[in-house]
Amino acid sequence: MKNCPSCGYGNGPEALKCGICGRDLASVPFLAPAAPPLVKESYLLTGAGLLLLFCGLFFFLYQNFPRADRLPAVAAPGAEAFNRDGVIASLEKMRTLRFLPPADKRRVPPLLLRSDESVALAAARTLGVWVRDDISPGDRELWFEALLKGARSAPPAARRQAALAAGYALGGGFAPAPYAGEIREVSAGLIAAGDAGLVNAGYFLAAMGGLEDFGGAMEKTLLYDPSREDKFYAACALARLRRTAGHSYLAGLVAGADPEFRSRALDCLIYSSAPETPAYLTALAGKGGGELAEGAKRALMLRKQLAIIKK
Repeated sequence: MKNCPSCGYGNGPEALKCGICGRDLASVPFLAPAAPPLVKESYLLTGAGLLLLFCGLFFFLYQNFPRADRLPAVAAPGAEAFNRDGVIASLEKMRTLRFLPPADKRRVPPLLLRSDESVALAAARTLGVWVRDDISPGDRELWFEALLKGARSAPPAARRQAALAAGYALGGGFAPAPYAGEIREVSAGLIAAGDAGLVNAGYFLAAMGGLEDFGGAMEKTLLYDPSREDKFYAACALARLRRTAGHSYLAGLVAGADPEFRSRALDCLIYSSAPETPAYLTALAGKGGGELAEGAKRALMLRKQLAIIKK
């Protein structure tokens, strides 16, 4: 606007004379009005709103994103406070997380030796997942060694689980050679325990490690033991050791009426080294698209993956 130098009236930009006093405004410059303070304040308000929105989003993610440091506390060995249920929940959650700080993971092996069987069992299951899936250099060896230690001296249920987890790791391509002596010793201790569950785990661990030491005992179990569960583990171990008797028993379970044992037998044939197994699974996979055929196809696919891993 053009402010009149005489009366101060604000005239429009095209005014040549003051609309109030008539003063000549030809030489009076036009002054653009200053931006109202509200404009600056609106920018400030917008910025503040965005900042609040960002803080709210960050707080939501912080509260809800699963992180190791927000899991229920896993008490360090020897700590006074030990929240049993919290530790078990933490271990279960840790199995599902892809990335965890190494320091947190290394607090798990000592839990395998806890006198509380539920905690030790949860630790064995967690280590079993890690020993199969961990790609960190040296960590798989650390978890495998912890499982062998647990299979030697953990509470019974955790001891059995640790032995089975170590066996599955061996079946999945973990090299047994550096641990052959320890595998033999741990397997012998499990078999000597007398408890059926531990004996079966000992058979499984020894066979997955390629040890023939207990083959005779396994064959006796398969022939004479009345327990179907014990026969299953003996057959699974024998099939791993290239024994036809083990393969034949598992094939009988696959053809049987019990769906649970059928599924478990197919899983066991994934690790079978019996010469009859590949042709048997191939023939089974070619019989249409039923449940058995699909199970055989899955077994063949996993056998191929394991062969690649071993190379």
